[in-house]
Order: sequence, then C-alpha cells, then structure tokens
Amino acid sequence: MECPICKNTKHIELNSHPDGFAKNLQECGDCGLLWIRNGKDAIIVRDPSQKLAANQ
Repeated sequence: MECPICKNTKHIELNSHPDGFAKNLQECGDCGLLWIRNGKDAIIVRDPSQKLAANQ
C-alpha cells in the first residue's frame, strides 16, 4: 500500500482506536494522513496539513 500524499510504502498500517476498528482505515506513519481505500480511489479522512482546532 502507498500513501496517497507522501507516497511512502514502509510505515502504512491499519488504524485502530480504543473506540473500535474501522474497516480499511489506514494511517501513514510518516505524514500522518488517514484514509480509506475505495477501489482505486482514496478517500481522505484526516489530512495532516489541516488544523484540528481553532486554537492550534
């Protein structure tokens, strides 16, 4: 698997949180991108360049 943003292939893993498991949710360990693969398309869940809160 390859990160759609930074193109890294070494630190991609399925993302699971204490709240549960989301099927096909992947995380890049280098740039922090979270995405879901839908066939050949990537649906970005969290872009690491986006701010998470107004005070950041």
